Amino acid sequence: MKKILFLMAGIAACLHLTAQNHEPMYFAGPSSFSGVFMGIEASQENKSDTIRFALKTNTTGDITMPAVSFNAMRLTIPSFTIHDATFDFDATTFSSVFTPEQTISETITVDGTEKKISGTLHEAAYVNADKTFSLKLTYTYGSMPGSITYVINAAYVVPAGIDIPTADRTAPATLTDLYGRRVEKHSQREGIYLLDGKKVFGSPAELLR
Repeated sequence: MKKILFLMAGIAACLHLTAQNHEPMYFAGPSSFSGVFMGIEASQENKSDTIRFALKTNTTGDITMPAVSFNAMRLTIPSFTIHDATFDFDATTFSSVFTPEQTISETITVDGTEKKISGTLHEAAYVNADKTFSLKLTYTYGSMPGSITYVINAAYVVPAGIDIPTADRTAPATLTDLYGRRVEKHSQREGIYLLDGKKVFGSPAELLR
């Protein structure tokens, strides 16, 4: 019995150590958000947003949301991090499903003023088979006159500035859009591209420098 307990404790320690050393993962994809403000419904779709997920333990992680500009309300909500979001990890598929309807409460400082962000993480999941991350979140920011519901379905990307190993480091890198069209190096347009066949996020000028 003692041997079994010792083995279980060792496995738990290894999992915890792995979680601490896990590098943050980035996911980019289309998003949408909507809300009702003073009785007026407003919604917006974005071609691509990027979220960041950092594993903290084998059951918790931090989700960093992108800054969003809600054009209809002339409102920009800064980036913020949902700390210690809880999830269940499937050791068979290496995927994670987050606890539904989690309450979030965060505080960020904008121009020296503290702003409160509160709401509910309705659902979120990481699917290892296709390296995708999705979530649905409703939240309020500061004294905004209503809440927004944010939805994103994103795929794993390697952001600009992180070295990407290739089979032949001496061969020139090939960058194409998602339709297979070659992209020129001088372009500053950020988005999702294929760098030597791997999905990446950034501007061609950064990715090909």
